[in-house]
Amino acid sequence: MPLKIRDQKNFWSGVMFMASGVFFVGFAQQYDMGTAARMGPAYFPTILGGLMFLLGVIVLIEGLAVETADGKIEPWNFKALGYVLGSVIAFGLLLRPAGMVVALFVLIVISSLGGHEFKLRDVLFLTVGLTLMVLAVFIWGLQMTIPIWPAFIRE
Repeated sequence: MPLKIRDQKNFWSGVMFMASGVFFVGFAQQYDMGTAARMGPAYFPTILGGLMFLLGVIVLIEGLAVETADGKIEPWNFKALGYVLGSVIAFGLLLRPAGMVVALFVLIVISSLGGHEFKLRDVLFLTVGLTLMVLAVFIWGLQMTIPIWPAFIRE
């Protein structure tokens, strides 16, 4: 009797979680595990990867067992994927020379172009809010040494 995938979204989401979990557990094994009292660098990725794998098994089984009305997978939107991946690459390339504020602005604006609805006013509000949150958490809260402004302003 062949297996019937009743919900493609859950089935393939489960496969993705399982693959991610195996990747993290496998990659972490090159580091020292440590103990629960004295965790090594491999401890957290191994535990998290194991939990992701278990979650994937549960979601995959649900995809095989429960049929839903909207369980079909839609075709990939390569344009949106390109915008989101491009924005992350641009952020990485701009962070040091242009600073956190400019890099975040570019990240948010480019990635929002991948959505179905683009409203400049909403994107600007989102940019200001997220930039303030990132500054509050990473710069002021955690005191990370990431440049905030472009190099020509800092000097």
